[in-house]
Amino acid sequence: MNRLIIAIIGILVCCSCSKKDDIEPIPEPVVQHTVLVYMSGENNLTKDSRYPNESYLADDLEEMKEGSYLLSKDQRLIAFIDSVGTNNYPHIVEIANGKATEVYRYDKEFYASDPQKFREIVKWTMDNYPSEDYALVLWGHATGWAVSNDTIASARKYTRAYGQDKGWDNSSNSSNSERWMNITQMAKALEGLPKFKYIFADCCCFMCVESAYELRNVADYLIGSPAEIPGEGGPYHILLPKLFSQSTTFYKDICDTYYDYFMEAYQMPPYIDNSSNSYFIGYSLPLSAIDLSKMDNLAQATNQVLKSFATSYPEELDLSYLPFYFGLDYPVMYDMKSVIQKYAPSLDYSQWISAYNKAVVYSLVSQRWMTIYSKIKNKYYTFPSDESVYGCVSMFFPQNDYDSSDSKFEYNTRIKNYQWYYAVDWSNYGW
Repeated sequence: MNRLIIAIIGILVCCSCSKKDDIEPIPEPVVQHTVLVYMSGENNLTKDSRYPNESYLADDLEEMKEGSYLLSKDQRLIAFIDSVGTNNYPHIVEIANGKATEVYRYDKEFYASDPQKFREIVKWTMDNYPSEDYALVLWGHATGWAVSNDTIASARKYTRAYGQDKGWDNSSNSSNSERWMNITQMAKALEGLPKFKYIFADCCCFMCVESAYELRNVADYLIGSPAEIPGEGGPYHILLPKLFSQSTTFYKDICDTYYDYFMEAYQMPPYIDNSSNSYFIGYSLPLSAIDLSKMDNLAQATNQVLKSFATSYPEELDLSYLPFYFGLDYPVMYDMKSVIQKYAPSLDYSQWISAYNKAVVYSLVSQRWMTIYSKIKNKYYTFPSDESVYGCVSMFFPQNDYDSSDSKFEYNTRIKNYQWYYAVDWSNYGW
């Protein structure tokens, strides 16, 4: 009888252990490097009435699948995808060996530009995919630090820069449903998480010093363009190995691959077949990489150099014939190096450029790039021909027109939401 009882207990114990093992997740092995591509695609990058048969998001996913064959077992590629379609809720996939395997799907729609959801997705990736280091790719639309009205209800409602989400799939969709993510909120969302090796912005106008300074504590490097990028974005089929490069100058590998691809692409169909695009044949797009650990030093150096030439309100700097990277109602986001080189006395400039070159560790100049804005395209012929004056990082310089009655964007006001405004002390000049 005792033997029978012991045998039964033994069977129950074994069954219990087996069941527990079935429901406990098997932890993923720790790999060397994990890249998370955050694809905020509920916009015309997925669905555009002008190009009904095209989807940049779908194309880039296919490129990532192709490029994933080049990755090793110690390199992991994860993508968060918010596409278009009420039956296609936001989800996360792991891309490897030419396949995208879904690893998590939400059961309802939300804004990919919601900072809380952004943090949740980043943290979920880090919790479920342990890695020696992480990198973040920001895929989608971006518009620098502040260029348009913003509908985000927050204390910093006058800033936005990344992740346009049209809200097409929300049941409460309305004409006022579009949302963007503030860079200030992005930085806060990443606080307390493991620092990224780099943030690569595969989106327009991200390389402005204001955004870099805001993000200086959440990543080691920031990589991207101060200008518009082509709708198709990065050539991931050849770019992926560079995103995982362990070289000490990995940022150079990323920039070179991106730059060279479009330098060549712009001289081939369909670009060369369209006469309206002839102005950028032979060019690519400006790119740069910033060592974010040097941003505090650059802020201090900029604070000092501004004292040598900055004007006090209502006087303003004459920015005519200087390169700028964005412009809707007025040109804005001027090349930082170009402006300071023009106005700073030589000794002050030499001290400043030393700090700048330590922060901006790499840049590739393109004096023209693909743009949808005639205000920029029509000014290309007035930009300096000397490539040495370009730094490929933009900076805000106050102008009276930014507050005029026909300006919708109030740049002089919105800049005050950024830490850079206070670090360089624009208020000291009455702006």
